[in-house]
Amino acid sequence: MLMEDVHGNYKIKVLSKIGQGGFGYVEHIELFNLAGHKCGNYARKVLSPELNDEFRRRFAREVTYQASCVHNNIVHIYLCNLRAEQPWFVMNLAEGDLLKDLEEGNLSFNEKSDILRMIFNGVAYIHSRGFLHRDIKPNNVLKFNKNTYKVSDFGLVKNLDKDAESEVLTKIASAMGTTRYMAPEVLYAGDYSKQTDIFALGLLIEDLNLAEAPGVQRVIDKSTARRPLDRYAEVSEMLKDLNLALEGKGK
Repeated sequence: MLMEDVHGNYKIKVLSKIGQGGFGYVEHIELFNLAGHKCGNYARKVLSPELNDEFRRRFAREVTYQASCVHNNIVHIYLCNLRAEQPWFVMNLAEGDLLKDLEEGNLSFNEKSDILRMIFNGVAYIHSRGFLHRDIKPNNVLKFNKNTYKVSDFGLVKNLDKDAESEVLTKIASAMGTTRYMAPEVLYAGDYSKQTDIFALGLLIEDLNLAEAPGVQRVIDKSTARRPLDRYAEVSEMLKDLNLALEGKGK
């Protein structure tokens, strides 16, 4: 763990490790300017030192793609150092994540509805930037103050521009992810599209147990259809039907 670091005009003080993943770990940090003024408490994601150059390139892509997605429902990157021995980036410190909220079981119907809308808006923006998230699941949706939820973890994001992706990096990502949220074409052929993210969003609706609302099950069924062509073409279309269903107008 990096206990202290100076980068540009900022000094980083590590308070604790708050998470561990396949590519690295997340720290709770305090950020100061060089005059000693505290800027605030943040989270820093650090790449594991034992990973090879291909993973370092993927981490750099993660930072680049996530930083380019400036949206209220996407976790923002404030500071990064991709040339360090252990590359890292700094983001807002979350209060928790959607998985924890679901496990506690305290979310109301309206809260769940609002959370879904925020997630859908975030993913729709990711798609508008020409990216696929490829790892949509409850623990990759972080909760911040004022009950704002944001899509996080761009570790498996893919650029739809094939010239921007290497074959090796694509193979690395194809072997990762969470099986429950993978569409059939991902599991059997490693094929990704907007419809694979839409498949995962359908399962996320199911996770929130909103199927009792009229019309919501139809949205889930269309989103998780076996054939990609039978699913929604765009997240915006899915959100439109979901809003109608949540308002009690869906059939």
